[in-house]
Amino acid sequence: MSKVSITILGGGREVGRSAILVDSGEKKILLDYGVIFEEDKPLFPLHVRPKDLNAVFLSHAHLDHSGALPLLYINAKIPLYTTSLTLELSELLIRDFLKISGYYIPYEHHELQVMLQCFNPLDYGDIVSLDKDHVIEIKDAGHIPGSSFFVLNISGTKILYTGDINPSVTALLKGADLSNVSDMDVLITESTYISYEHPERDYCEKTLIEILEEVLENGGKVLIPSFSVGRSQEVLLVLEKHGIDYPIFVDGMARAVIEILLNYSDYLRDPYLLEKALEDVFIVRDWSDRKKALEIPSIIVSPAGMLKGGPSLYYAKKIAKDPKSAIVFVSFQAPYTPGRALLETGLLPGVNSKVKARIEWLDFSSHAGRKQLFELLDKVKPKETCIFVHGDYRAVKESLPQVLDRYSFDVKIPRNGETILLK
Repeated sequence: MSKVSITILGGGREVGRSAILVDSGEKKILLDYGVIFEEDKPLFPLHVRPKDLNAVFLSHAHLDHSGALPLLYINAKIPLYTTSLTLELSELLIRDFLKISGYYIPYEHHELQVMLQCFNPLDYGDIVSLDKDHVIEIKDAGHIPGSSFFVLNISGTKILYTGDINPSVTALLKGADLSNVSDMDVLITESTYISYEHPERDYCEKTLIEILEEVLENGGKVLIPSFSVGRSQEVLLVLEKHGIDYPIFVDGMARAVIEILLNYSDYLRDPYLLEKALEDVFIVRDWSDRKKALEIPSIIVSPAGMLKGGPSLYYAKKIAKDPKSAIVFVSFQAPYTPGRALLETGLLPGVNSKVKARIEWLDFSSHAGRKQLFELLDKVKPKETCIFVHGDYRAVKESLPQVLDRYSFDVKIPRNGETILLK
């Protein structure tokens, strides 16, 4: 058998657009195929001939891992492996991507439908044998509900691909399952926050509750712009856990995601808590409900998490000039987004003066931080190579001396298009 090679089709020295091709010479396996957004324009991974692929494994539903997948199904029918929950959430996000994108997307609903028909359901702990020399195990990545990481055994060479991973326990999830990961030859890991230490989750929760109570007691309203998948539900659980006794409104795609999650309670840390949280929230269904949410001191949880359109931008504009109200971000704010601009300048598109509402940002990240990434390296200690992807090159380079000082494996920070030939 030929030596195994790993080609970075996306996610090389950038955050997002994950796409990793593993080629044994006999079979080609694709790990994720996502998009990245540059000033709202979607950019796709490097091309791979769909007819050359033997299998696709999808780690989770976020568009930066799933958004380019239908491109593979224009003239091919490749087996797609992921959890049933990830497939449902991916379909929801990709349909929304097709609906709202102002740019040309080189696939349509038909290709998405073909992709869905090629689905092979997996659950955590399952093992897929493409043949005796190509065996893949799926494990819980702890990033969002249904997210996975994969262990590939290619003719005795063991490769761990993290996708996006979070070992920390949160209100929503149990954290990544890092049992039995120590016997790897190669680690392909995300490095999104390799130079940044996340604060303790308890601190973030406590600070959020303190801000909410202060604003609401003074008669204000609080908008919490949140990602539809994962973050919105996490916020609702935190509010329920801490017994917040004010009206809570949930808007946008977060509503549909909640309905999906309730059918997959095994993936949640405490499904009962989510059910209980939903008893105490108002689901916003139309414009009259949105107006009601703004008439009283309330908490509004709504996408988009970076204020890039969606109901959250509507709410933000409405409360922008109210010094008693607040906008509390709980997600990373990418460059060139309205959320990032608001944090840095106090300005919001469509509002012709500085925002008077209180602006806060709290780090409720669902990615491993610096400490967790080094703990992952300690656990895995790949015998041969560690490949850093899905991260900023400068941040990874900054952390490289510590990595090289502590470990004996080779370290790669590949560009898109680079191929790494394993020993």
